Amino acid sequence: MSSKPWTDEEILAGITGTMESRNRALNYIFYQTEWMELTVNYVKLQWGTEQDGEDIFQETIILFDRNLRRGDFQGGSKLRTYFIGIAKRLWWKQLQNRHPREELSPQHYDEVLPSVEAMVINEEKKSYLVKAMGIIGERCKHILQLYQLNYSMEEIASAVPLSNAAMAKKEAYRCRLRLRQFLDDNPGWKSLVK
Repeated sequence: MSSKPWTDEEILAGITGTMESRNRALNYIFYQTEWMELTVNYVKLQWGTEQDGEDIFQETIILFDRNLRRGDFQGGSKLRTYFIGIAKRLWWKQLQNRHPREELSPQHYDEVLPSVEAMVINEEKKSYLVKAMGIIGERCKHILQLYQLNYSMEEIASAVPLSNAAMAKKEAYRCRLRLRQFLDDNPGWKSLVK
């Protein structure tokens, strides 16, 4: 198992198996995957530090191990996506604790949070959408990502670069049409992002 990348099945079997196989699987995740780098990069992009990212990775690996051993993982996504979903949720909770914005009203306490798996599946769909945007061209991908982040047309024109906001609006429209056409022409891709 150590000479080639482990499959999800091998990781799952390792973690749910003997103590020795569990340790091998956790060491593999810790030292031979990009999961730590992905976690740290995500945290840094979301107002955290390198140390915050490493701490979140440590907490995530503990929860990931526990969830797999308890059978909480339903197999609706890749293990990497599930892992990153746990990390994102942990970081979000930590940010909420660091910077509480408002006291929740009683009706908020009754709301049900989506499961980690639902969040992970949503993240996987987003990753396929980003890949589809890349297929229609890096420029369009960049424009659409800025558009999704609610950048103004002036900001998009400056970032791409385009001559003015009107050109950015026109280009964003064309890119949305190209993406829609790509998805219509490729039903397999369309099913991955819906």
